[in-house]
Amino acid sequence: MSTRSRPAGRSTGRRRSTAAAVAVALALSGCSLFGDDGGNASGTGGDAGSGGADGSDAELAAEQVLRLSSSNLPIIDPQVVTFGMWMSAKGIFEGLVVQNEDGTDVLPGMAESWEVSDDGLTYTFHIREDAAWSNGDPLTAEDFERTYQRLFTPEAGETGGSTSGANSYQSATNIKGATDFLEGATDDWSEVGVRAVDERVLEIEVASPTPGFLLAMTHPSMLPLHMDTVEEHPQDWQEAEHIVSNGPFMIDQWVTNSSMELVPNPHYWDTDNVHLDRIEIALLEGGTTGAATVPYENDEVDIVGLANADIIRMESDPELADHVQIAPSVSYVYLATLRSENPLLEDVNIRKALSLALDREYIAEVTPDAQPGRSLVLGIVPGYDESIEVNEDVEEAQGLLAEAGYPDGEGFPEINLLAGSSNVDVEAIVDSWRRNLGIDAKADTVETGVLVERRWAVQDEDYVGFYYGSFAGTPDWPTMVGSLWSPRDIQEFSLPADVWAEYQEVQADGELSISERNAELAEMLDEHASDASHELADLVDQAMNSADEAEQQELFTQAAQLREEQHLIIPVLWKDRYFAVRPTVQGLNLRPSSDAYYFKGISIAADEQ
Repeated sequence: MSTRSRPAGRSTGRRRSTAAAVAVALALSGCSLFGDDGGNASGTGGDAGSGGADGSDAELAAEQVLRLSSSNLPIIDPQVVTFGMWMSAKGIFEGLVVQNEDGTDVLPGMAESWEVSDDGLTYTFHIREDAAWSNGDPLTAEDFERTYQRLFTPEAGETGGSTSGANSYQSATNIKGATDFLEGATDDWSEVGVRAVDERVLEIEVASPTPGFLLAMTHPSMLPLHMDTVEEHPQDWQEAEHIVSNGPFMIDQWVTNSSMELVPNPHYWDTDNVHLDRIEIALLEGGTTGAATVPYENDEVDIVGLANADIIRMESDPELADHVQIAPSVSYVYLATLRSENPLLEDVNIRKALSLALDREYIAEVTPDAQPGRSLVLGIVPGYDESIEVNEDVEEAQGLLAEAGYPDGEGFPEINLLAGSSNVDVEAIVDSWRRNLGIDAKADTVETGVLVERRWAVQDEDYVGFYYGSFAGTPDWPTMVGSLWSPRDIQEFSLPADVWAEYQEVQADGELSISERNAELAEMLDEHASDASHELADLVDQAMNSADEAEQQELFTQAAQLREEQHLIIPVLWKDRYFAVRPTVQGLNLRPSSDAYYFKGISIAADEQ
């Protein structure tokens, strides 16, 4: 299947303009939570054959070695939001189901079959007889139940979410009782809808009919873990000498901050479709910069994620243009409101003015892997409704500032854009505000660790603005509205700065039990979060509990529109992911998913040169 494709309605023409030239001069890639393979999300499933992307057969190389580079992986625990969870999903672990080649449906994984009850509430998975761990132990339904009990057990830190270090469970998966257990509202495991009926049968109940449930089960959080090893080596179960996995590949060597080597799992159920003898991964500290293409062009790696300037340069090079492949995106770039002692951005009309003044066409023009993103719901979501979009309206934006006492931007405080790396789209965003509103704006680029700390802090009175981020998720309504920038997130962002400071103190209070802490936090949200954020939560709750798919979609659409109208999280771009792929790499299927391809099915053709 061809991978050089884009979502329907997206132009495939090359954009070459003055703006593109600016991109070459300014672009430096950043890192994001889907940063495998050089800053791009990765992962692929199904029974892909060994033929090339064009379906042709090729003579295979004598030794099947795939060479990659990746953002550094401190951990690969799929239950924690990090770069590593995507590497886990590529083929180190395998869940009950995997995604098909185009990411629109699922195929059997550890479960050879499943049934859904007539009311849509109970999924019964049948674990295949030959499912096994890399140490030869049989993989059973109990392994999944024990894994999910670990996933849903609350810790002292953040429980659930989409930020680095959080528990990775996506609430839109909608497993009965899972969120209550995770938040400490109950400690009775029997109230959670996960049950090993016997060694080969796993039963999962959802709280309400959930059309996207099976695709949600392909998320890294739902991968099984060898719990005997996790419990025996709680601090170092992921290290090469201890880790036991169940995917087509297993970790053979892992040199911290340097390299990882994967080899085939001899106990994997489908070894006929595992063609690679070895996968060599160079781990790049601090993410990938444009220099990461140097090893590719020196024939040292076979697949590399491309930064903005690299995309333009390689697509313009007659010898390299055919190496460029596109994974249609499920990622977006957003601006999240920073809390500040200066209450300027607590005014929704000020935030709205800044959103309306963004020239998203121009920002996308200088960002080769992007298109204008006018919603936090990606346009590839089935049933997407353009009515939820935020469209540029400079005249209205200027009028809103004038009504707030800042005609032509006079007297308006400097707006800061806090970012963890220097990006051409960051510069284009601040340029939009300067040009369209006549205000002072600047990019405040800091180290990634500093960004993670400062984005949650209450800023000083002389510092107002947004932080720049990007994330990805399954392109369906429950994920895009219920999990990524969920009602809880919007409630928290709507809190006044002084209340947010108190809220963080409660979050960090080690003297409180999980249930006590969450009860206090819920009380603060009930009292201080905006009315609109509570209305949003009600709409999402109604949608998640609706048994009618059309009604559910309508409720999610209403919720998405209401969320956009708050302008607390401002959409900027929808991003594709560009890869340079050596022609000898066969059987690679790039999908519109958070993990763009699986290792399974890939082979290496003999070099004809």
